[in-house]
Amino acid sequence: MIIPRAHRAWWLALLVTVGLVAGLTPVLAGLRDEKAPAVRRDGYRPHTVPLAAIPSREGIAPLVDAGLHDTGNVRMFRMHDQTWDHPVAQAQWGLQNLAGWRATRKRIYLDRAIANAQRNVDRRVESRGAWWYPYDFELTRCKKRPLLKPRWYSGMSQGQLLSLFVGLYEETRDERWRTAADRTFQSLTLPARADEPWATWTDRGGYLWLEEYPENDDPRGEQVLNGHIFSLYGVYDYWRLTGDERAAEIFDAAATTVRRYLPTRFRVENWASRYSMNCRHFHPKYHQVHTRQTLKLYEVTHATVFAEYADTLRADYPVPDLTGTVQLEPGTHVGYTYDAKGAVTGRRAVTLERPSRFAADERIRVRGRGIHYRITEGPLAGYLVPEEPGRRVLLGVAVEHRYQPARVLTAQPGTYTGYTYDRNGAVLDARKVTFAAVTELTLGGTAWVNGEFSYHVSGGELGGYWLAARGDLAIATLAG
Repeated sequence: MIIPRAHRAWWLALLVTVGLVAGLTPVLAGLRDEKAPAVRRDGYRPHTVPLAAIPSREGIAPLVDAGLHDTGNVRMFRMHDQTWDHPVAQAQWGLQNLAGWRATRKRIYLDRAIANAQRNVDRRVESRGAWWYPYDFELTRCKKRPLLKPRWYSGMSQGQLLSLFVGLYEETRDERWRTAADRTFQSLTLPARADEPWATWTDRGGYLWLEEYPENDDPRGEQVLNGHIFSLYGVYDYWRLTGDERAAEIFDAAATTVRRYLPTRFRVENWASRYSMNCRHFHPKYHQVHTRQTLKLYEVTHATVFAEYADTLRADYPVPDLTGTVQLEPGTHVGYTYDAKGAVTGRRAVTLERPSRFAADERIRVRGRGIHYRITEGPLAGYLVPEEPGRRVLLGVAVEHRYQPARVLTAQPGTYTGYTYDRNGAVLDARKVTFAAVTELTLGGTAWVNGEFSYHVSGGELGGYWLAARGDLAIATLAG
């Protein structure tokens, strides 16, 4: 087709929009078969972060391992009345021990991290120049999904072991871990093949998946969100180590997949998100993982869309567990019990003559009925009371999100009062500021403070103060 000169710029912009230009790089072109569309990329670039903020950095392992392990301190997995190697479990345990080594320099942590990494290197399968880490047990997924038959491979384990190998190389400078990282990264650059190990595929829309549960009968997968992002962390770590542009391209494509599908196929308004696109059950545990992961994607991409996703997920189903104090104002308050579907199974009314405070251990969303506090003492002990700003509030700061880099909060002309609080929600200080024109404030975080959604300003005249949300304050939406 011949495109008139006057229309060429328009056509080029269109091609970039649908991913046909951005996708035609050698590594991404190789990640699809001839019938699949080009891999879509929004243009997300990885950014370096402080070492403590690297996404794959796990919490520190306990010094005494109470979990299942063998005599070599390698994490094991029990299923079908047998003990198995589990590459993801071993990668995660290795990363937790690597975190212990970094924090304490106790040799036991480094030895355990090495043992779990070495087990996978020893068990590797080599194919198409890459190293793969097999699962030897069969696994049943949800209804209508095929049985995963041994040997099968997982994009999540490939990515998390990649993070472990990169971390071990950074700590030891032992070239065997650099080799393991190079060969493992190679596995994430290869297209799906029914007769070979594979871990990545491109769906019909041109979106790249780092697939936790590959299915070989018709190369595709379950499209698991958390597994895809954990594998993306491994790609990010390899980019940190090497600066390899192939890793930057895969990072971009994988982040683009999250941007495309999280709000339409995973998010459930005012409830816990779905675990995967093809096993569509709600999963409160993994909802919290999704929330943390999208906030971390903001940190490593600087794309505000991921911070917005994290905030939306937090509002849909906030972290339920907490230890705090709820203040009830004078008047009548009703506590409820509910079944799993949100139907009322019990109630108790209490009338208070003065402001009263009670311990609580949950701030949880009840299906179809809003946010509630679970009271653990007093006349409403064991009951859930609905959150109501000004009448029933959790004191202090709850479910906070911190933003790195800071975001922008726009204030319309007017007078604003910021507050600082102690851990119990008591006001320590107040500062009043008047803006004569629209003013951009540095936004370091958001949370519910004494029951009100609030913004934490991290710079300028109101730096260090909380502002309660109101109509003339808005978080700026930036490109990306």
